Amino acid sequence: MMQNPNSPAVEDAGHPRSIESLVLFRMSKVLSIGGSLVTRLCEGQFGISRREWAVLSILATQPQMPWSELARRMELDSPRLSRAVSSLVSKGLAIKSGTGRQLCLSLTESGRQRYGQIFPLAHAINQAIVQDLDAASLQTLDRALSLLHQRASQLPEELTLPK
Repeated sequence: MMQNPNSPAVEDAGHPRSIESLVLFRMSKVLSIGGSLVTRLCEGQFGISRREWAVLSILATQPQMPWSELARRMELDSPRLSRAVSSLVSKGLAIKSGTGRQLCLSLTESGRQRYGQIFPLAHAINQAIVQDLDAASLQTLDRALSLLHQRASQLPEELTLPK
């Protein structure tokens, strides 16, 4: 696949001159558009937030998940995760079992059904976004995103920034 010569990434080749050249800005624009479609779907049709959808989706991958594992996989602090989980529990889509460090979460049958309703629609949005990428480009993108995520995860320990 040929790269667009007017692309900020090509134009600035490692020497960004504007925010449009920064990878975080470019990724946030894709997420803003695609994410808003998923949010509208989740909130408008199914009555859950995008964060609740993410929790629901991760809980769908295994029958019972410890709180700490869910927090790690979602990369969310405890208060934000707690709000999403509490909302799912109040809607009858998830249940908590155990206490303290042994707290586990799982989906109810309604939660599994809701996941089954939303996932194909979210997948269709995802497919529409990547439809112009061939298999090799998708593999390259997957590898690049993994590397970017790994590197970004290391930065908090390396950088000294204000709180």
